[in-house]
Amino acid sequence: MTTDESTTTLDGTAFLFPGQGSQTVGMGRAFYDDWPETRAVFDRLDDALELNLSGLCFDGTAEAIQQPSNTQPLLLATGIAVYEGVTARFDVEPAAVAGHSLGHFTALAAAGAIEPETTAELTHKRGQCMERAAAADGPGTMVAVLLADPDVVTEACAGREDVGVALYNAPKQTVISGTTEGVAAVRERLEERTTARFRELEVGAAFHSPVMEAAVDCVETAMADVTLREAEIPAVSDVTGDLYTDPAVARRDLTAQITSPVDWVAVIETLRAQGIDRFVAFPPADVLAGLVERIAPEAECWTLETPADAREVFA
Repeated sequence: MTTDESTTTLDGTAFLFPGQGSQTVGMGRAFYDDWPETRAVFDRLDDALELNLSGLCFDGTAEAIQQPSNTQPLLLATGIAVYEGVTARFDVEPAAVAGHSLGHFTALAAAGAIEPETTAELTHKRGQCMERAAAADGPGTMVAVLLADPDVVTEACAGREDVGVALYNAPKQTVISGTTEGVAAVRERLEERTTARFRELEVGAAFHSPVMEAAVDCVETAMADVTLREAEIPAVSDVTGDLYTDPAVARRDLTAQITSPVDWVAVIETLRAQGIDRFVAFPPADVLAGLVERIAPEAECWTLETPADAREVFA
């Protein structure tokens, strides 16, 4: 959420929020322990969900926080709690925001387009929708394809309805997602044609793939009663790569991303074209920071993992 008129907009700076796969037990704890503002947000979201998010986040197991219905509100809570701590303590806001997959929700909450409590409830329901889809049609799998041209990976998926590109993460880091059989077949094709390396992702389902089709109506129903406002800070869609503030675009793309690929390369390229030369990745920050460095190595990129990091960036 944005702050009052005394807030300074950091020209040339974008705030970035991570998605599923980046979660770690203990993420954001340093801020929770040191900043009352961060604790207050966790308390509000705990009450809104009637779920002990802080307990899961700081003392849960890796298996528990990998379940989509937990992962999604936990990442949202961590990102928006640290964001509200930053804005309260340093009186700053970014020129733009963006989020990777689930992080798109956090970015919109930070931009004032949706209330954090509403977003926590929505991401919890979204995770439940995805769990049910995975139980019915999956769970499937997601595999990162490294050191291969994205066009080659896209072509290898052609002709199959059970697998596709889920994430265009960096110039030579693409993720395929779908049924276990479909992903294995595409991997075999790529092994025959390229010298790519592969890494299976630790996620709870085959996100951004045909396996998630059954979740679309479920998420649309969950979103039907959600109020989305004009964003007070421009956001970049991780589906289209377009800069926007229109709530209709947010509603469309938050649903589309369930089965559509995330184009993180386009997100960073759009921000660079808008004059963004400094990126601040919110916790857990390492994954997004690494992707930014691959896409735009000339840009400045900061990671927020501790209050000391925030003081270095904003003080």
